Amino acid sequence: MILLAVIAAAGSVLGLLYRADAHVALGNAKTVRMALYAASIGAYGENRPFTDSAHEGGVSEAVYNEVLTACKVPGDFWVLQTDENGYTVQQMIYTEGDFTVTYTADPVTWNVSVGVDLIHAAAAQ
Repeated sequence: MILLAVIAAAGSVLGLLYRADAHVALGNAKTVRMALYAASIGAYGENRPFTDSAHEGGVSEAVYNEVLTACKVPGDFWVLQTDENGYTVQQMIYTEGDFTVTYTADPVTWNVSVGVDLIHAAAAQ
């Protein structure tokens, strides 16, 4: 009986820790979003490109470096969609560890999910 209580308590504690890590990833994603906003204003004001689907992050190299310098987060980001002017982020993804954070501008939503491999099968030989 005591062992069962210990196992249940450990599961609850691990769940709380996982949820705390998810909140950290969400905070970091919001930091990236704000850095992208600031970079988009600068790019628009200087009439230079903001997005570049061929470059890492889905943004131009200058914007990518600007965002990395501004926010110094441990994860990676990718801009998926901008509005018609090409400078306002409509959708983005931020990944950090096992967590994936998605942002959608209209309506404003943030979604944090955990990548868990339920089945991993190797090719039969």
